[in-house]
Amino acid sequence: MAEIERSIPQKFFDRVKEHPEQILFHNKEHGKWRAISWREAGEVISEIANGLLYLGLEMQDRVCILSENRLEWLYADFGITSAGGVTAAIYPSNLSDEVEYIVNHSEAKFIFVSNWGQLKKLDGRENRMRGLKKVIMMDKLDSYSEDTISLSQLREMGRDFARTHPDALSERIKSLTPEHLLTLIYTSGTTGPPKGAMLSHGNIIWTYHALEDLFEEILDIGPDDLHLSYLPYAHAYERIGGIYFGIFRGVQIAIAEGIDKLTSNILEKRPTFLLGAPRVYEKIYSALMKRIEQESALKKKLFWWAVNVGKQASKYRLNQKPMPVSLMPKFFLANLLVFRQIKNRFGGRLKFMVSSAAPISPEILEFFSALDIIVLEGWGMTETSAPSTITRPGKLKIGTVGVPLKGVEIKIADDGEILVRGGNVFKGYFKEPEQTKEGFEPDGFFHTGDIGVIDQDGCLRITDRKKDLIITAGGKNIAPQNIENLMKTDLYISEFLAYGDSKKFLVGLVTLDEEAVTVWAKERNIQFKDFAELSQHPEVYKLIESRIAELNKRLPSYATIKRFKILPHQFTQEAGEVTPTLKLKRKVVNKKYHDLLESMYSGLEDGEI
Repeated sequence: MAEIERSIPQKFFDRVKEHPEQILFHNKEHGKWRAISWREAGEVISEIANGLLYLGLEMQDRVCILSENRLEWLYADFGITSAGGVTAAIYPSNLSDEVEYIVNHSEAKFIFVSNWGQLKKLDGRENRMRGLKKVIMMDKLDSYSEDTISLSQLREMGRDFARTHPDALSERIKSLTPEHLLTLIYTSGTTGPPKGAMLSHGNIIWTYHALEDLFEEILDIGPDDLHLSYLPYAHAYERIGGIYFGIFRGVQIAIAEGIDKLTSNILEKRPTFLLGAPRVYEKIYSALMKRIEQESALKKKLFWWAVNVGKQASKYRLNQKPMPVSLMPKFFLANLLVFRQIKNRFGGRLKFMVSSAAPISPEILEFFSALDIIVLEGWGMTETSAPSTITRPGKLKIGTVGVPLKGVEIKIADDGEILVRGGNVFKGYFKEPEQTKEGFEPDGFFHTGDIGVIDQDGCLRITDRKKDLIITAGGKNIAPQNIENLMKTDLYISEFLAYGDSKKFLVGLVTLDEEAVTVWAKERNIQFKDFAELSQHPEVYKLIESRIAELNKRLPSYATIKRFKILPHQFTQEAGEVTPTLKLKRKVVNKKYHDLLESMYSGLEDGEI
């Protein structure tokens, strides 16, 4: 049996030695993709780590990264952790006061920033962030100040330091143990200041090995595979599942230019697997539906015939039963005429996709399964080093998030909350002993805040967040995410918020799919000056009313949407309404639109609806 790794940097530099010329990163530079070997990446990371040692980084000092996804983000992270530091990631969308809080709370000694826009958030830092010793700019610096240097300067310092201290970095890496902290990941903090979840090297190593059989024997992931990385690096999902696990498997990692360029980047790099949040898959599904709507009647009929055949075949695959002989020629034709064209839009090499970070609609999973595209669904959170459960090929059970990872224990509390124990569970919240204590049972089980059930096959089904459950005036417990996911499968609906705690019935807020609704309106010669005006048009309201009425038929009567309002804009990350992984911030939205939501209950006599 191979020796278990002691740290992430140890694993990284072991791979550099073993396969120096294999490709690690693909990065778009000056409009062209450039391949970067393990050797080249190792040299840059060594320079950064040595530069930090020169500047006085001590073991377990915290260093912040405030940047968009880019190659230098990853170089900085591995440089920090190789020097024995702890990366405290900050979302590039965070405002100046939020940046100040994380820098001060983490007691960061240094901070990497991507550009002048991010640097501006540190203005007045000599009074606001007194612990900061040095700011390191990834972009080129045109002017310098005493506390600010460029990344290229840091690398030069590192090269000079390595010449006079050739063993300093290797000795620091050797001194790292699984118990040392790797990162602080700050949670969104919708009910107060964000909390810094402490994840150790051992947490990540343990979690990887709990999934090793899936990666190695079932999915067969290795150096010939390519992962297109686009989810935020400040989030646990991409950083652990995409980057750190990718390092363990030796896969190639292409750094996407941004979510807006995802479609073109997929066609250019032809990934073999993708990680995504449900909202990404909802958008892919919506885009396909829009495309089909614009096709001829014959092509529409062919598409839905193929999907129906795919759904029949999918039932046999999911139950691990052979496909009937009578179905085989139909499925062959469906694949040849329809499915292959759709798969080519993903580059033609895709083995599987993973959905996590929030529950995904079963309708979306059933659709992709019909197309013979494997979507594995995982469940976990920052505090559990990302995954705690995952579905597995050949044992997929739509509507569940699979079975626990090897070594992970899961039980359901009396109130339905999911409790987790295992080597993936974090070390607590940084400098928050009381909140850490509140999160754990005496026997070590962690309170996840999610509600769920374990079925007869040992699969976990998530019903909702404990704090998000709607309890109606009639005492019905309703999981709003189930309703919202169903509504978002509609071609014309982009986002949906269900509301109705302590009320007699449920209402909703709707944001529209701008492209689909605009096409619909133009086909009917509806005049409008902009989309905000169109969204409030009576005919658009009638359209959405009819669509919701159809979707309501699939819900129990007490969970149907009785009234709704259409917003003239989308929920955005900039407005604080969604997270970086595009999850709705329910409390923020409820508070922001409280008067509008409550207005839907006014004017009703007692007993109405």
